[in-house]
Amino acid sequence: MKIHQVCVSYNHEHDRFLVRINTRSDEEVRFWFTRRLTLALLPLLEIASAEQISRQMSPPNLAAPFSEQRRQMLENFQHEAASYKSDFKTPYREKLTSLPLGDEPMLVTEVKMTPLAGGELELNILEKLAEKSRSFQIKLDAQLSRGLVSLLNQALISSNWLENDIGVAVKINAVKTAQEHEPLALGLDANKPRYLN
Repeated sequence: MKIHQVCVSYNHEHDRFLVRINTRSDEEVRFWFTRRLTLALLPLLEIASAEQISRQMSPPNLAAPFSEQRRQMLENFQHEAASYKSDFKTPYREKLTSLPLGDEPMLVTEVKMTPLAGGELELNILEKLAEKSRSFQIKLDAQLSRGLVSLLNQALISSNWLENDIGVAVKINAVKTAQEHEPLALGLDANKPRYLN
């Protein structure tokens, strides 16, 4: 499967990321990434992507002349820079001829990552539900894996999943509730600390 484009968008109604991948042969696969899965996967994917980039670089030969070392460092820098050069401006191509996994996106429950000898990162994407089980396998080069990390990070910002709004709301409500019951403790000295036993 030759990956052409990857699209990650936040779906507010489902509170999930919809990951769409289209191929050069006009196929599209769709996945749902939940909050729990994304927050667990993203740090591991970032590490795997960084390792993928570092494996492409050749270690410096300290015994070589300085001009050779400089050429080698420049070559390593070019390899690393190329992995960060993803095209985020071209709109996602909506035209497709087939959906190999069907119309309904896969609800991803597990992702297995395997670095391959050729430098690619293999992702085995699994959906293990009581009523059905599906899986799909993709291979990402350094540029695609770096691009996927960037797209997930951008979607993470738009989802506000890292905000603690729920926790803040609970604390505010808890304070209001405590204040509402304050008249019950009127007999206590206001200056003394109070404890909940």
